[in-house]
Amino acid sequence: MNNKFSILILCLLTCIFSNNAIGQKNAFDQNKLASDLEVMAKKLEKSLAIDRSNFPVYDVVKDFGAINNGVQVTTKELQSAIDKCAANGPSRLFFPAGMYLTGTLILKSGVHIELDKNAKILGSTDAKDYLVIQPEYKNNTDLQVDKSLFYAEKVDGISITGKGMIDFQGTSPVYLGTGNNDKRRPFGIRIVSSKNIYISGIMLLNSPQWMQHYLDCENLMVENINVFNHAHQNNDGIDIDGCRNVYVRNSRIDSDDDAICLKSNGPSACENVLIENCIASSHCNSLKLGTETTGGFKNIMYRNCKVVQSVTGFHKVNGTETTRTAITLIITDGGKMENVWFDNIEATDCVTPIFVTLGNRSRKHTATAPIPAVGSIKNILFSNIKAFGAGPMSSSITGLDNANKVTNVILKNINIELTHPGNPEDRSIDMTKLLQEKKRGYPSPDTFGNMSSYGFNFKYVNGLKIENLKYDLKCKDPREATIFEDCENVVK
Repeated sequence: MNNKFSILILCLLTCIFSNNAIGQKNAFDQNKLASDLEVMAKKLEKSLAIDRSNFPVYDVVKDFGAINNGVQVTTKELQSAIDKCAANGPSRLFFPAGMYLTGTLILKSGVHIELDKNAKILGSTDAKDYLVIQPEYKNNTDLQVDKSLFYAEKVDGISITGKGMIDFQGTSPVYLGTGNNDKRRPFGIRIVSSKNIYISGIMLLNSPQWMQHYLDCENLMVENINVFNHAHQNNDGIDIDGCRNVYVRNSRIDSDDDAICLKSNGPSACENVLIENCIASSHCNSLKLGTETTGGFKNIMYRNCKVVQSVTGFHKVNGTETTRTAITLIITDGGKMENVWFDNIEATDCVTPIFVTLGNRSRKHTATAPIPAVGSIKNILFSNIKAFGAGPMSSSITGLDNANKVTNVILKNINIELTHPGNPEDRSIDMTKLLQEKKRGYPSPDTFGNMSSYGFNFKYVNGLKIENLKYDLKCKDPREATIFEDCENVVK
């Protein structure tokens, strides 16, 4: 009897220590993530945010005859300036005070555009001034766009800096009546399969579609920019799509659609990204990973950022009157998401502070690509998050089903003020049925609607640690505060 008991104890201890070993092996080391991303950011700063005063400087007006009256199209002169600077080696291309009306400009390696504080580049509103370009890198975005004002592909070493403005003129009447993801509306800046890109200081105003699309790029730094994009639907602020080694800081992004958005529209993962000290506003999602997720996401950190109401107030083209979500993490077109940390984020007037979901839309990134398998979400940390004016759509972290759970999630020091109540009937919402019904659709709090709690709904999560989660309920809400369904290994 004693021998049997000893064997049983030994087996139990073996299982415990084996599980601990596995847990340690797969543990999410957030301190290492932060340290590694800080090292990456310093390298980018050292190599990209540099003094270029030793580069030869050319004046687009004096040296190339560019027209700066804002009336005559000067695409030919500006493109000639870019081409000649590229042929001469690394050069600074200076835009003095004035207004430059232009169509598509193709950026070239070694050309560094500098805008005088009184310089304004105007995007033409004539479709014939835009080049139709499909990049070699195949991605789902090609279905919605084939034109942009600035375009680069396979270049090395470019920058756009200065205190001037680029007005893409997306509010022009010529774009009225265009639909969602309409190719008649060009992107603002589109840079594809390129490296060593530096964007700093400029003001970007009203693109007809996405403002900035960095696709399959490496070594990208964006700092001290001001973006206002409220001309149409699909007016994102900045989209970092399948890029590696990215540093975004000290910027103000105010957009109708997603403000600061990481995507993976093709096979490349979005990897090693640090976003800090930014202020974001959106009528949709302010700080986001997804919705397109083919290549996945790895080693991502947002920190010291604020989500505030748009300066447009309640005026919106799409989305909600305030902010739909402060933080959104989505995997729905396959792909893996792992090692993601949001730290010290403050959000005001957001319907849903945190929205995390694993779905199965299974959208192919090209017509000939295989249908993606169900993806995964693991190793996610939220710390020092404050949200004010939230509700009625509660925060949620949801997997797809019992076989596809979100794994290893930590919530630490989360404070949510709720001012908009739900309804009594929300208490009876069947989350299992809801997730199965919505798994193929576009995932958002609007799609899911109100949930059965006012604070947090956790469904299909394996490995959840909650430390200091607090709600400040400013209204009468008939729902429970927090609900756990089909969750395993919960520590609270």
